[in-house]
Amino acid sequence: MIKLISNNSEAVMRKKLKKNEKKKTKILRSIDKLKNKITAKEKKLSSLNIKIAGLEKKGCRKKSKKNC
Repeated sequence: MIKLISNNSEAVMRKKLKKNEKKKTKILRSIDKLKNKITAKEKKLSSLNIKIAGLEKKGCRKKSKKNC
């Protein structure tokens, strides 16, 4: 009788560990997806910053030519 209870509790523990592993992998996947989204947005922002800097540079050149 004692062996049956211990075997049953071991099986229950294995199931719980499996569930926890599945949850952990889901969470890690979602974190990775969010990181990918963040890096994609950062790349877009950096390219926009480069474009804005180029436009500002052109504006400064035009102003400096007018002053001369």
